[in-house]
Parts: sequence; structure tokens; C-alpha cells
Amino acid sequence: MFEDLEGVEHINQRRARRVGFELPVRCKHGLVRSTVMLKDMTTHGARIEGIPRQRIGDSVTLFLPDLAPKLAFVVWSKDKTSGLEFELPLHETVFANLVADFAIGHLQRLEMGRPEVDGAPKAVPPARHAA
Repeated sequence: MFEDLEGVEHINQRRARRVGFELPVRCKHGLVRSTVMLKDMTTHGARIEGIPRQRIGDSVTLFLPDLAPKLAFVVWSKDKTSGLEFELPLHETVFANLVADFAIGHLQRLEMGRPEVDGAPKAVPPARHAA
């Protein structure tokens, strides 16, 4: 289907692994602040649900837990779901901490005695898991 298009030979390859989340986060788009659901994330971007269709190139600021506000730009949008690309990628350690603390399945790994994320040992999780 895409064989004749230039520059799309890597259309299904990602720069970084995508990890599933189900995490409510605050965001700012234009003058509006709202809470959206972070559905998945890589070091380079995220998929969010909860704000009406955005225009490609619109800026969105995400307020991820324990981090400074993160500027991102809409790269695709459909209905109330948008794909964002961060202005600057997350550092690998910051990303690993977010995955260990908030990614889908992190509690199951801890309960099974495997707090590792892709083989990297993780410190004891913070107390904020109680919610």
C-alpha cells in the first residue's frame, strides 16, 4: 500500500518502545486545562484520550507525575484521541521511572516479586501507589 510513497519505508518502526498506561494526567491545550487519560507513551511521545480532535501541529502541555510540564505537539488526532510528539524526548531514566511507577502491569510485577522493567532492577516503589 505504501510501497510507492517516498520516505515511508519505516512506517511501522518506532524510535522507542511503546508502553501502556492508564493514568489520568492534567494537560493544557490552548487556554483550556483539562484531565486526560494517558494511554501509552514512549521516550518520544504519548497517546492521550479525552480532549476533542486537535489540529496537527497544535501544542499540548502534559503535566506528568513528578516532572516539569512537558511540551508536545499533535502528530495525529481522531475523535477524542491524539498522538503527541514531545518537543524534547524524555531521558531514559525518567521514562523507566514512569514505567516502573505507573505503567499497566507494574503492580503485578511487584506482587510477583519482579520489580524489573526490561531487566533493569527498580528501587522500592513510592507510597503514592495507594490510589
